[in-house]
Amino acid sequence: MNKLAIMMLLIVEGEALNNEGNIGNTMQPRQIELSDGSIRNAIAGEMLKHFHTKNVRLLADEDELCDTCKIFSPMKNGTVKEKDKNLSDSGNRVKQCIVDDIEGFMNAGKGNNEKRVSCIKFSWAISTDDNDYQSVLHNRVDPINNKGKNEKNLNEQGKPDTTSEANTNKDQNTQMLFYRPIRSNEYALTIQIDLDRIGLDDEKLIDAVDNNTKIMRQRKCLKAVKNMFLDLEGALCSTRLPHLTDIQGIIVQKKNKDEVLSKYSALKEDFIQVNKRLSNNSFEFNNIEEFAAVIDDIGVKLEENL
Repeated sequence: MNKLAIMMLLIVEGEALNNEGNIGNTMQPRQIELSDGSIRNAIAGEMLKHFHTKNVRLLADEDELCDTCKIFSPMKNGTVKEKDKNLSDSGNRVKQCIVDDIEGFMNAGKGNNEKRVSCIKFSWAISTDDNDYQSVLHNRVDPINNKGKNEKNLNEQGKPDTTSEANTNKDQNTQMLFYRPIRSNEYALTIQIDLDRIGLDDEKLIDAVDNNTKIMRQRKCLKAVKNMFLDLEGALCSTRLPHLTDIQGIIVQKKNKDEVLSKYSALKEDFIQVNKRLSNNSFEFNNIEEFAAVIDDIGVKLEENL
């Protein structure tokens, strides 16, 4: 048995990594209400899972991927090219593709539903402080359009016709005001990684890949966790690329059935001390460099067990 739980604080400045949509001309940031009624900024677990999947895909060699994952399609229903009769249908997909193996899938078919529970699970990242964000004003202006000032340029309803080379919508004003959010937060996050399930056929309870491949996939799963935070991505990064300033937390490891995989949340200030007391094996990190080093060290120890 080999499972990990990562409880961490992610400190980012000037970001808009996850948004809910627009209300009028205002974009709303993703938020969540806690049990005490407080409203907190948040990054959805779906967003975090997507970027871990993307990083696994980037680390994979071409022969480690099924046809749909080669093009990063959300549909994991590519044909299994070489079927192993010793494995289940889902086990064959595990054998064929590292992304399907680590990230899981649901492939609903006629009378034969293939599914796999993900080997890595993400909580929502939730701000440790009450809701606080800025809405920044932007505007769009068509500098070559002055038709609205001329009464001769009216549409059928008698309103100014604002079409031009820069604006093809005759009913749209040439100046558009809109608001976009920008946030600076300390986010609490929990990640669980079932390293022992990577490469496993869950239905037959046998390994679908050899031991070398299993270790290699485990290491790439861990490296993708490191990469997704050191190279943060999300919404609006073209103009709100986040300033990553710190990462702190603890990793708890469960090596046998008698040990505890504690997941006491980083929303609580004493989360490192409590998880240390509850667990048999833990690795604390107090900055970005220590975070990267701890992840790398766990990966090296996996290979030493070959």
